[in-house]
Amino acid sequence: TESGVPAHEPTTVRVGPNETIQQAVDRSGPGDTIEVPYGVYHESVVLDWSDIKLVGIPNENGDWPVIDGEGTRSDGVIASGNNFEMYNFSVMNYTSNGVLVEGATGVYLHDMYIENTGVYGVYPVRCTDVLIERIEATLMNDAAIYAGKSEDVIIRDTLTYGNVIGIELENTVTGEVYNNVAHDNTVGIFIDLLPQLPSKVSLYTKVYDNLVENNNGENFGTPGTAVALIPPGTGILILAADEVEIYNNTIRGNKTGGLAVFNLGIGFDANEIDVGPNPEHVYAHDNMYENNGYDADPFVKDMLGKGFDIIWDTNGADNYFDEKVESSFPPMLPKTSWPQPLYNLYWRLFNFIVGLVG
Repeated sequence: TESGVPAHEPTTVRVGPNETIQQAVDRSGPGDTIEVPYGVYHESVVLDWSDIKLVGIPNENGDWPVIDGEGTRSDGVIASGNNFEMYNFSVMNYTSNGVLVEGATGVYLHDMYIENTGVYGVYPVRCTDVLIERIEATLMNDAAIYAGKSEDVIIRDTLTYGNVIGIELENTVTGEVYNNVAHDNTVGIFIDLLPQLPSKVSLYTKVYDNLVENNNGENFGTPGTAVALIPPGTGILILAADEVEIYNNTIRGNKTGGLAVFNLGIGFDANEIDVGPNPEHVYAHDNMYENNGYDADPFVKDMLGKGFDIIWDTNGADNYFDEKVESSFPPMLPKTSWPQPLYNLYWRLFNFIVGLVG
């Protein structure tokens, strides 16, 4: 190179006997593949090189190496370089996060089992071009699979259960969530725009071909946090996000509501809100609903009297529901077949009624 320092030639670095993963990382460089033989590793791993692959080597039974925080360490893996890939690991027993990727372009997290890693299971934040697939994640007190303040995110072919939130896209632009199974969480899939964060929008999300069932678990989120406010029993929750399309999902057995669409006023005071509070341009169509809303959480029951397949607080413009459901609030939902003057009249009427009641 011009500086006289030889360029690093990408190579494969293998964790040796009696060596930690971090020691192998420390002797690696940009572009390297770090191989981790089967075993149990009690440590936290930090990587800041770009173009790194962290690869678990299964044993003869196909078991992945385990990174175990023993309930005392904060994060399992923290990465910040571009083009980071990690796969073939079990990550468990951390107090904050399983796999945290910060500020990277090109993130590929796949083929992992994540258990009891605190707040988040896999957690790319402020990232671009993210693919998360074939991950099983359970026992997180916030979201098992999360992407926040990010762009161009795909989450597919994952299994989440026993968490407060199965899958969450927060303040993210352009996301696809498909072919996932989310069951027995507090809420299955959560697309949200939260206030007081650097990113002020949640736009262009598609949620399709997912199985979202029996998300009735108790909310064990940390008291005082936003996640602790989510009532149990919701399949898919849209909070203040714009340009969301929800289709071809199977949504069943969620005791409070199958699909819920709300503005930020449901959980935040007006003086806390520094983003557009209303969900707009939300389009739900061709989903299958079954046995939702049968035993609504007291918060929703006190507000609406019972649960429903679809709950919309009537806030936000250009929201449409081309759905066949047994129950909904309001009882009549706007459809794309309606002429615009009819939709405008409907929207004004409901907001007038809500204003009178409120």
